[in-house]
Amino acid sequence: MNSVVTNISNYVSNVRRVTAHRSFRRLLVASFVSGLGDQLGYLAFLAAVSAGSEDVYAIGGISVAEMFAGLIALPLVQIIIDRYDKRRMLLVADLARAVIFILAAMANELWLYFVCGFCAAAFTQLFDPSRSALEPHYIPDGQIVQANGFRQSLLSLVMILGPAIGGLLIGTMGFRIAFLINAASFLFSAALVIDLERVTTTQRDSHRFVDEISGGLRAVRGNPTLMFLFILMGSFHLAVGMQFPLIFVYIREAFGGGTRELSWLISSMGIGGIVGGLLMSQLPKERHPFDISKRRGKVNIAVIALLDGGVLMTFTSLHGLVPMVCMFGLFGIIGSAFYVGITTAITENTDDEHRGRVFSLYSAQRGPALMLSVIIGIPIAKSLGSGPVLVGSGGAEVLIGLVAIVVAGKIRSPKMLMRTMFSL
Repeated sequence: MNSVVTNISNYVSNVRRVTAHRSFRRLLVASFVSGLGDQLGYLAFLAAVSAGSEDVYAIGGISVAEMFAGLIALPLVQIIIDRYDKRRMLLVADLARAVIFILAAMANELWLYFVCGFCAAAFTQLFDPSRSALEPHYIPDGQIVQANGFRQSLLSLVMILGPAIGGLLIGTMGFRIAFLINAASFLFSAALVIDLERVTTTQRDSHRFVDEISGGLRAVRGNPTLMFLFILMGSFHLAVGMQFPLIFVYIREAFGGGTRELSWLISSMGIGGIVGGLLMSQLPKERHPFDISKRRGKVNIAVIALLDGGVLMTFTSLHGLVPMVCMFGLFGIIGSAFYVGITTAITENTDDEHRGRVFSLYSAQRGPALMLSVIIGIPIAKSLGSGPVLVGSGGAEVLIGLVAIVVAGKIRSPKMLMRTMFSL
C-alpha cells in the first residue's frame, strides 16, 4: 500500500514539474480542446455527407479531401511557420477553423462540406506543427520525453472521448449543432493561445521563396539521424495504413461483428495509450531511451516498430473478442511509446530555426503513405481475405524494424545511410 502511495506521489510530482510553466499548461488544454474539435468535426462531416449521399465514394471523399489539404497547404506552411510568431499561427488556425465550421453549419450543398473539410484540415496542418515547435520552449530542460508522455496520455483520452461525444451530439442534436459546438471549441482554444508567452527565435534563412520551402527538407537531408527517422516512419506508415479498415473487415469476417466491436477495440487502444503515456512520463530525466543521436536510441525506436508488427500478427491468431480487446490495449501502449519516441527525436535533433518546418514535413509525409497503403492493401484483401493481409502488414513492420536495427549502427552521414539501405 505504501509503495502505491509513493508511486502516485512521485507521478504527481513529475507532472507538476513538467507542467510548471503556465504557457505549457494553456497549450496542453488548447491542443486537447482542438483535438476534440478535430474528432467532432470529422464525424460531423461524415454525418453531413451521409445525409446528402449514400455513395461510399462520397463518404470516403472527406478523408481524401483532408489528406490532400495537408499536401496543398504544405508550401504555404513551410514559408510562414518558422518566420512568424507561432502564437499567431495557432491563433489564426483556431479562428479560421471556427469560421469554417460556422459556415459548414449553414451549408446546404454537398460540395460545400468537402470545401469546408478541406479548409479545416489545411488549417490543422498549420496548428499542429506550430504547437510542436513552440511547446519545447515551455518545457523544463531535460523533460522533453516526460512532457511528450503526458501529452500522449491526453491525446489517447481524446481518442476515447472524441467519438463518444461526437456520436452523442450528432445523434441527439444533429450535425449542424455539432458544427457550431465545434466552432465554439476552437474559439475556446484561441482564447487560451492568445495569452501564451512570446518566444523569439533566430531566422537565418534568406527571404527567397525557394529557400523557405526547401529549408525543412535541407534540415532533414543534412542530418543523418533525421534521415533515419523519416525513412523509418515513411516505411512504417506505408505498412500500417491499411490496418485500420482491414481490422474492421476482419472482425466482420471472423466474428460477424461490426461498429460496436470496433468501438470496443478503439476504446481499449485509447486506454492502453493513456497507460503508455503515463509510463513514458515517468522515464528518468538524465537518460531516456529515445536519443537517436546514439545507436541505442535508434534501435529502441526500431524495436517498438518491430513489436507493433508482432502484436498485430498475434492479434490475427486470436479467436475470442476479449483477448482481441486486451491485445488492442497493448497496441495502445506500444503506440504511445512510438509517438513519444518520434516526437522527442525530432524535437531534440532539430534547431529552433527549422523545427516548425521539419514537423510540418513529418505531418505531410504521413497522409500519402497511409493512403497509398490503403490503395495497395484493400484490393489484395478482396482477393486473399483480410486476415492474410493483416499478417503480411504485421510482417512488414517486423521486417522494417529488423532492417532499421541493422542500419542504426552504420550511420555516419546521409550518404552512408542511403548506401546502407540500398545494400540490404
